[in-house]
Amino acid sequence: MIFDKRSLLLFASNALLLHLMLLINSSITFVGFNLFILGPLFIIAPLYLRADQFFITSLLTGFWVDAALPTPFGVVTLLMLTIGSLILLIRLRFRAEKNFHPTLLAHIANFITGITLFYLSTGANLTDFFIPFSTSFIELIISHLALLVIAPWFFNFQRSLFSIFETKTEPESLPFV
Repeated sequence: MIFDKRSLLLFASNALLLHLMLLINSSITFVGFNLFILGPLFIIAPLYLRADQFFITSLLTGFWVDAALPTPFGVVTLLMLTIGSLILLIRLRFRAEKNFHPTLLAHIANFITGITLFYLSTGANLTDFFIPFSTSFIELIISHLALLVIAPWFFNFQRSLFSIFETKTEPESLPFV
């Protein structure tokens, strides 16, 4: 098959999670912090799709996130392709059909993305890096606590989309047991 329907389903579900995150952040502005939940966007595409379909999905999702968030253009796209490529290279080590490994990978990807975007937002000045780091670190911890609930739900949502649209529900290459 030249084009996999799962890549469009993953892109649509990633766009949905991004806009739900933005909706939650706009409704909790009175609290004074933002949830940062981009980790799950990175995970299912490299675990389930072939390499060419993964790159299409990650490129589209990365451009969508870069357009929606106030970040330097291309940073999230580059991070998605880099982290996703690393996951793609070692995906035989992970059990994609369960939620433990994808949730753990989502936390790692969320932490790397959060620290990278925070470092770029401070202007890459190390003298001013640690002053606002405490409030951003608290936001990152709260985001990871929310990610404990959101990531398994999101991964099950993506897998249920695979079965609803009658596509292949297992990864391209299952790990050896």
